[in-house]
Amino acid sequence: MYDDYFIFDNVVHMFDNRTSNKLGEPGRKMIDSIWGAAKLYSKGPYIAHPDFGEGHIEPAEAHRILFEESDTDMAVAQTVPLMGWFKEGFSPARANHALASAYPDRVVFCGGVDPLYHGSRGALDEMRRQKEEWNAISFKFYQSQLNGSAWRADDRHVAYPLWEQALKLGITSVQFHKGFPFGRQLLEHQRPNDLEQASIDFPELTFIIHHLGMPFVDDTINIASRHENIWVALSAWINIYPIQPRVAMDMLGKALMFVGADRLLYGSEAFVWPSLQPYIKLFADMQMPEDLQDGYGYPEITREMKRKMFGENQARLFGIDVEKKKLELRAKKAAAGTAAAAAAY
Repeated sequence: MYDDYFIFDNVVHMFDNRTSNKLGEPGRKMIDSIWGAAKLYSKGPYIAHPDFGEGHIEPAEAHRILFEESDTDMAVAQTVPLMGWFKEGFSPARANHALASAYPDRVVFCGGVDPLYHGSRGALDEMRRQKEEWNAISFKFYQSQLNGSAWRADDRHVAYPLWEQALKLGITSVQFHKGFPFGRQLLEHQRPNDLEQASIDFPELTFIIHHLGMPFVDDTINIASRHENIWVALSAWINIYPIQPRVAMDMLGKALMFVGADRLLYGSEAFVWPSLQPYIKLFADMQMPEDLQDGYGYPEITREMKRKMFGENQARLFGIDVEKKKLELRAKKAAAGTAAAAAAY
């Protein structure tokens, strides 16, 4: 914990950019696109992973980055099923499950499927397998794939069976990459508008829009402000902040003003950026500039708001008792310290 905040990172990706996972030249170009964006938003201590272009992440390295070198308490290991460019996706379900399996007290597994590549029946079967065998607690979807192919969240034939399957499996949240097209994905396919009807038809589900839907920030906030079961993840937002603080605070101000702090989730985008502590400190210390409060009506960012966004909202969504988890982690840390002292003695 940092300054007694419970930090539950909504977005960490066990990326695999090795040649064995990339699908030839399209895969290489996709990595170049993601890598280019990561380097653009690298500055000072906020530097993208040096081995990102050809590397991958193992659970031990992920644990070191998350829990030894930063004050992260828990994390969501999120699958990235970009199947048009990678054999298993940019962040394979297998790798994310491995992290959650290695550290089950601190990491939960978010699965991922794609009906364009698994097929409609195959996607439903894979959702069931990831839930039953790997204990998926949520699912992440990337709807825009290679060569302009895409599907909509409000498609009653392609998407609605997925949402029905999620509820049947006891899954209460589904997550979506919106905005931020990579490579030659079509911008139009990245809009969040298709979540409106889906959220109306499936009120028991929470639909999470990632990246504030950038560049469709106003659309995202407008939609989330009117549909209580649509939440917004600040993934990528925190990575933009060091480079464009005014732009970032304008976006956050709108989200706090119209959506509120109860439905915003902190996400670091690890392990694309592997130094997490600077982002944690930045988020904990940030304040809404007075001229944005006076000129735009944005609220002051209170400690209570930060508490909710940092981790309490995520814990509530997944049914995790924050105070109980804090006690558990403190007891584990104390026991480790006692064991280390005994070994040194």
